[in-house]
Amino acid sequence: MSVVAYSNEEILEIVKKSGQGDEFSLRRFFEIYSQDIYNFPIRVFHLSEDDASDYYIYAFERLKSGKRFQSFVGKSSFKTWFFSVLRNLLIDWQRTKRELKIQSINKVNKEGKEYSTIEDEPDLKAEALSKAQDVSEKFQSVLLDVKVENRVVFKLSFIYYLHLDAEEIRYISEKTNLTEDQIRLEILQIRENLSDKEEENLRMEDKITSLYLNILDLKEQKKSKAMGDNLEAVHLREKLEHSLRKKYEQRKKLIEKKNKGHFLVRTPYREISRILGVSEGGVSVTLLRVMEKIQKKFHDLDEED
Repeated sequence: MSVVAYSNEEILEIVKKSGQGDEFSLRRFFEIYSQDIYNFPIRVFHLSEDDASDYYIYAFERLKSGKRFQSFVGKSSFKTWFFSVLRNLLIDWQRTKRELKIQSINKVNKEGKEYSTIEDEPDLKAEALSKAQDVSEKFQSVLLDVKVENRVVFKLSFIYYLHLDAEEIRYISEKTNLTEDQIRLEILQIRENLSDKEEENLRMEDKITSLYLNILDLKEQKKSKAMGDNLEAVHLREKLEHSLRKKYEQRKKLIEKKNKGHFLVRTPYREISRILGVSEGGVSVTLLRVMEKIQKKFHDLDEED
């Protein structure tokens, strides 16, 4: 992918017009700085690629109108100013994540009784997977309504599970000058590389089950061995309660990651960027837009039903 070099004067003009909401200038701005936005949390705060992708979307949504650029007055270089903006956005994003994390998980069951135990929480992703057979045809139909250039990004992101059709392979070939056989070999290599990730995901699934069994065992020990008011029983009960809290928290975190889709095998954005010759930030935003469109289409189809 060729990178266009801009002079400092051109950058300042783009920033100025972006602050005025000029769409062409905003597009140019994100072409220039999308990689910096994406890499910022990785290089400065050593976050994972998944977190960097989530942060990019958070930052993009707050920068896309251009209004924040109106506060740049030129007292420092634009890049210095912009990195301070990215840092503040990162702090806001992390604060938002923490606030979501500390929300109460107390719920009310069918009998009206409040509970907070992890094993009583519904496994939403498991429910979704159980319905997968029913929605697969609907999903394929909805996906065909997505423009081929966006559909290709989506399918490459989940290429471990999905297959490219002839039109999509032809599109990639025309865009990249790779032969169709070269594209198929690239995909085979990506799937092979992702197989280790799938094995890790399966181990995490097993860990959730193992933690659940550990919780049941600790609760049983608490009932049978930690009864009474003598010092030994009190000490054992405190020890078991501490272990239970740790197991609950460990299982809660894994289930949260699972329900957010972290146990899905997803192609790293850098691989899609390399194949298609687009920025990693561009891949992230396109994927977000496609997922939003798919969700809306499903919602509309459910409304019709």
